Amino acid sequence: MGKRIVILMFSLFALLAGSAVAADPPVAKGPFADTVHSTASVTYKDALTQSWTWDRGAITAVSTSSITLKRKDNQSVTFAITDKTAVRNNGASYTVDDLKVGDAATVISQSGNAVIIRNIKGDGAPAGGSASPIEGPAYQSVTGTVNAVYADGTTQSFDFNRGLITAASATSITIKRLDGQSVTLTVDSSTIVREKGQAGSADDLQVGYGGSFFSQNGVLKLAGCVKAARTGQGQGQGNARARQARSSHQGQGQQGQQVQSSTNGLQILSVSVR
Repeated sequence: MGKRIVILMFSLFALLAGSAVAADPPVAKGPFADTVHSTASVTYKDALTQSWTWDRGAITAVSTSSITLKRKDNQSVTFAITDKTAVRNNGASYTVDDLKVGDAATVISQSGNAVIIRNIKGDGAPAGGSASPIEGPAYQSVTGTVNAVYADGTTQSFDFNRGLITAASATSITIKRLDGQSVTLTVDSSTIVREKGQAGSADDLQVGYGGSFFSQNGVLKLAGCVKAARTGQGQGQGNARARQARSSHQGQGQQGQQVQSSTNGLQILSVSVR
């Protein structure tokens, strides 16, 4: 199975109003805010599963063969750069030569190899490139688990499901995944919705809308990239990106596969999960 390139998690902050107006309350932090390291096991429509890893930190060294990050938990991690490594920022593609020491970045990896380097922030961050859509890691994904490590050393685990909402009420939603399985999740005051990448509400969880849904013990914690499925698209593919030719990583010991980020989070599964 070809690699599914990750595109990813952030925390959003409220914008300050003018001096004569009180500041708006901050947008609630999502469950992946302040993550420094995450791993995921994702199952796809073809029933194959792949493991993926995310790390976020400041670039302390970079060359044509490797990149090293220092995370907010003071851990340093190094990844090999291969001819398959993609560098992405603001929807455009760049090269490793565009990376600078001191920039913040997210590295998504498999078996120690950097698959994609993205969410690059700092004075030297690449910019101005032409947008070039790629196939995201959520393409044809159906379910999985995400294990997150936070800057303070705490950890949390989440279940992941992706699909189309087929039933919705004030207290629950049911989604139908690409594998035909339906999953019902409880909606409560802890549920956070990111509608089309912006802060949303439970009202955005409508029948006919698709997205990625992260839960704990059956309670929906985050509904990410919620949007209406496009006419003529298969269920759960309303937000599928244009396909890109895929290169296999199975020779690196993987049998299947897998958050834009500021300093406080990662983007998981090509969904803005802040």
